[in-house]
Amino acid sequence: MHSEMKKEYFERFKAQYNMFKSISNNNATRERLFDDTCKFMDTFFNNPIEEKKIEDWKLELQTKYGGLIYRPSPVVLRINEPNGWYDSSKISNRFFWNRYQQYLVQKKKWEQSVIDVIDDTTDEIMRSIGDPKSKEAFDFRGLVLGYVQSGKTANFTGLINKAYDEGYKIVIVLSGIHNDLRAQTQLRLEEEVIGKSNKGVGTIISNDDDHFINALTSSEEDVTGIQTNISYNLSGNKTLLVVKKNKDVLERLITLLISLKEQAGDKHIPALIIDDEADQASIDTSDKTKGEDPKTINRLIRQTLMLFKQKAYVGYTATPFANLLIGIDNETMNQGQDLYPKDFLVGLPKPDEYCGPDEFFNANEDANDNRPSLIVDIGDEDQKLFNSIKKKDEHYKVDSVPPKLKEALFAFLITVSIKTMRGQEHEHNSMLIHTSRFTLVQSSLKDVIKQEFDNIVNHIRYSPTSSYVKEIEELYRSEFVKKTNQWNAATGTKYNSFKWENVYLKMKEISTKIDVMEINGNSEDALEYHRYKEEGLNVIAVGGDKLSRGLTLEGLTISYYYRNTLMYDTLMQMGRWFGYRKPYLDLCRIYTSSDIASNFEHLAVAMYQLRKEFDLLKNEDLSPSDYAIRMLSHPKMILTSNLKMRNAQAAYQNYSNKLHQTRLFSKEKGTFVNNMKVTTELIQKVYPNIRLKETKELKSKTNYHVAEEVPVADIISFLLGYQTYEGSTKSSTESIIEYIKVLNNEYGELQYWKVIVVEGMPSSTNENQNVNIGPLSLSYTVSRQQSANIGSLPKDRVDVKAIVAAGQERFDEETNSNSVTVPKLFIYPLNPNTPVFHYVRELGFDEKLVPIGFAVAFPKTTKNISNDFYIKNKSINEKRGI
Repeated sequence: MHSEMKKEYFERFKAQYNMFKSISNNNATRERLFDDTCKFMDTFFNNPIEEKKIEDWKLELQTKYGGLIYRPSPVVLRINEPNGWYDSSKISNRFFWNRYQQYLVQKKKWEQSVIDVIDDTTDEIMRSIGDPKSKEAFDFRGLVLGYVQSGKTANFTGLINKAYDEGYKIVIVLSGIHNDLRAQTQLRLEEEVIGKSNKGVGTIISNDDDHFINALTSSEEDVTGIQTNISYNLSGNKTLLVVKKNKDVLERLITLLISLKEQAGDKHIPALIIDDEADQASIDTSDKTKGEDPKTINRLIRQTLMLFKQKAYVGYTATPFANLLIGIDNETMNQGQDLYPKDFLVGLPKPDEYCGPDEFFNANEDANDNRPSLIVDIGDEDQKLFNSIKKKDEHYKVDSVPPKLKEALFAFLITVSIKTMRGQEHEHNSMLIHTSRFTLVQSSLKDVIKQEFDNIVNHIRYSPTSSYVKEIEELYRSEFVKKTNQWNAATGTKYNSFKWENVYLKMKEISTKIDVMEINGNSEDALEYHRYKEEGLNVIAVGGDKLSRGLTLEGLTISYYYRNTLMYDTLMQMGRWFGYRKPYLDLCRIYTSSDIASNFEHLAVAMYQLRKEFDLLKNEDLSPSDYAIRMLSHPKMILTSNLKMRNAQAAYQNYSNKLHQTRLFSKEKGTFVNNMKVTTELIQKVYPNIRLKETKELKSKTNYHVAEEVPVADIISFLLGYQTYEGSTKSSTESIIEYIKVLNNEYGELQYWKVIVVEGMPSSTNENQNVNIGPLSLSYTVSRQQSANIGSLPKDRVDVKAIVAAGQERFDEETNSNSVTVPKLFIYPLNPNTPVFHYVRELGFDEKLVPIGFAVAFPKTTKNISNDFYIKNKSINEKRGI
């Protein structure tokens, strides 16, 4: 009774809060809106018996609506401060936005914080583009940086609604390069902008003569289905077109727009062009040094913009590498300016429930991160099969399901069952299988998977004692129950586990409701989640490029991915497993190779650092045409295609106020012996000055053996001798040495260092080890990545993920210090008995030989280092005379 009453109270409160918010013209504070809503609710819920419970509900709601919690704000970089034309607090009659907001509240049941973030960020974008009510010509170009599978569509849907409210006449959405994604976007906008046939937002408030939007495209018909000689009032109507980035389509669009503009004469037609997946197809890859014309899609988008005197181009992407490398001065007579985001860049805040690279990988390299790995190595047999397929006519090689792929099918059955038992019985459930770009291979794989999956289902339903069922039970206990418990312990979550007998009963029931689909251009299968809103769609999707970008896999838990690429943007977009998965993150698994997992982790670090760059730049009062965004490089991967990198410039990293640490180790014994040797040589030099310092950390005491005033020559000598894993950029000694030399030789900085040897603590879970480093004896080595899953560890290297505990770089600083004031070299003798070193135990570690890691913590420098990161936009540097 109470739970039903509470649910009703919360739903009414949310709807009424947003109603007050809609009519307040943004003048009211969140506290005032909260108080007004409470008073309104008291007129309906005024039972004296329930008064205490209602007051408790208000306290619970206050954290969401009363302005008491931190709300992330977007990062905004603009060429100029807004001219004040768009002030949301003074705007009245926001019909489309208010209707969309209420739709998100009432129909989609979205959290208030999510809706508020969309409101805030779209306001910032509106302030950055032109006033459609003015008579002055304008041309604004900007970029919105989101996260893969994070709700960018919801954001630009909110922007479209606000643009129509303010007087934009035509909105053109460039939606990917595939029909599926274009149709998906069209349907979404029909529901959430147009309110077609009183569906979607039309159920909140019906359209009237003053608030009506004409869609000239439909989910079935692209712009190619429109007669170019149609009679249509472009200046008098609000118009929406959703088109894919295709040569024939865009040429037809331009022809149509020219015809409609001729009918309108010289009328006022402000246009907004939204480029979804703006790094795909839109980038000009021509060679300006050879005088080449802009490439086709880029040329046609620019020509479309040139048709309008008042226009705004807003690109959306989660992988902005190519967009930030566009030449800032590229311009031609016939196509106008290139698509560089010259006027603004908006970084969307990370949504609370979003699970991205940071959740799947240790992007900030925190040694205290004890979350279990969600990555499962697919092993040699699976890799051998897919590596053997070089051409499409070799699809015949896929004649059975390899072992780890079969395990992934077991895992999907487990996750669907557990999600159902956790109360998500009507939610969508998806599994991704992506191993080849060849559709014939995908078809063969789908056939054998379908056959094998039917076999598995029959065993589950009719043979409870079969080997299949026993394998699934073992997987459930060892992989899911164990990791769910580890996840709860590491993060404080409360994910539920269940008895195997109950999971098995649910699996028998749910297994017959799972479909195997082939998602590519040759198949008639389609991921029509919208047709299964009530009961939920359960699907194993086998595909390739169609699953690589834009297309959303709802309720994705298990991904089997073996399709490598050496481009950052392509690899990130193939990560369809990112999304809103907090309610079931512990169940998610990525089956892939150790190499691909390593590349993804590097990419997670690169994106983490890129966003930190945005945070720093927003305070430097620079325009997008002035800042040179710095992007982390990789020895084998590239940011984007070589053709898109004509403006890329390589440079060394600026380590000012940064921490860098080793985490990858070769499995060759010679490397461990060498690093022990150079460490011993350093300790022998500084040993007379070493002093023991003790610090209480994590309820235990840590011993630090500290030598001060160590000359920089000794530090460089150590770094020159230390051998890192080939291909590791997580701690490039060459780059570090170069940075130290520049600051030392040219500016007299970094002359004297602290060398700090970190001693480990007693461990109850692993056999620790004493070690002698020259004259220095330690009772314990440092244990790292103790929760590693042996089966998921890479076979060709050791990856400890991180060795520096949180805040450890500030050891020996003032208590209130938030930064490093003295350069420090940390030495970490590592415990070889932890799981991460499982595959190198036979090398014979003892008190004279253990793995040695190091970290370098640099203080902040005020010196202007000309080459200060890995990859930058060359045209910006040239403009600034660098």
